[in-house]
Amino acid sequence: MEKRLRMVQIGAGGWGWSWIQFILESKEWELAGVVVRRDEVKKKLSDHYGIEERIVYRSVKEAVEEAGADAALVVVPPEAHVDVSLQVLEGGLHCIVEKPLAPGIREARMIVDAASRAKRKLMVGQNYRFKRAPQTVKKLIQAGLIGRVGSAFVTFHKAPKFSGFRAEMDEPLIVDLSIHHFDQMRGILGLEPVGVFAHSWNPHWSYFKGNPVATLIFEMEGGAVCTYTGDWVTQGVQTTWDGDWYIQGDLGEIHWARNEVTARTADIMKEVYFKGTREREGVLAADLVRLPAEDRAYVLIEFASAIREKREPETSGEDNLRTLAMVIGACRSIEQQRPVRLEEVMNE
Repeated sequence: MEKRLRMVQIGAGGWGWSWIQFILESKEWELAGVVVRRDEVKKKLSDHYGIEERIVYRSVKEAVEEAGADAALVVVPPEAHVDVSLQVLEGGLHCIVEKPLAPGIREARMIVDAASRAKRKLMVGQNYRFKRAPQTVKKLIQAGLIGRVGSAFVTFHKAPKFSGFRAEMDEPLIVDLSIHHFDQMRGILGLEPVGVFAHSWNPHWSYFKGNPVATLIFEMEGGAVCTYTGDWVTQGVQTTWDGDWYIQGDLGEIHWARNEVTARTADIMKEVYFKGTREREGVLAADLVRLPAEDRAYVLIEFASAIREKREPETSGEDNLRTLAMVIGACRSIEQQRPVRLEEVMNE
């Protein structure tokens, strides 16, 4: 087995706190250090994870220069992503950044360009791509089970109780959560977005300051359309965090929900047997593909593999610009009450 790469984590707040366990358990990475500013967090790191004080740093500069790391994981609040990521890349480290990469395309390109100049890998932590069910759906579509995709219908319903920055955001659902589903659209369907028309609102029972409910229509290349409805203050049935997906092509439909993938096909040659599926009363139940890990654990595997193989990671900074453009375009459509072409966003 190859020697593990060394990772320094920058930030240890709520989401960052849970990231530490993934690094500690990784076969690809070892924890080279953590950057935190508050003494109480430093003590908590020692008490909970057994992290030695000597590898807890107070600044990014100090960690980059002294930790002996190969890469950094940036899990600071989104408004600090640009500054911290630039410091990491200019210091010669590879970099994973939690989504969203940056507040705008111009700022995101600054990070992407910095990675290119430094000849370092830049990956965005779009962990929703790296699960067995979405990878199964992707495989079935690529194998032609439902033919050419023309429509996708995605619904998401949850009722978490957030505090902090999410509760104060203008568009908390779209910016903080739906970005995962938008990225899944691109990664699973293999289609790039062209335009978006969106509307969001805040029900009277909501505790959010901004809008936790939204409906969006994405025009994809080739004329396909994805309709998305998300709800973070549902009063009824909840979906999984991945949502409930119906994907239709000219040869049938794939349904993905609750970590199960089924399909119906109009192709009589595939109706009873299709590789990787089992027929049940006219419905094909798909066997979920095998992965060495899922979610954030797979993000770490993919990032290490990209570095070692000298290739771009699947959710590279450059690739993620299109996912970010979906978010920015949706927010602009809501604000200006008009359809937005994503070329308009990408060219800024």
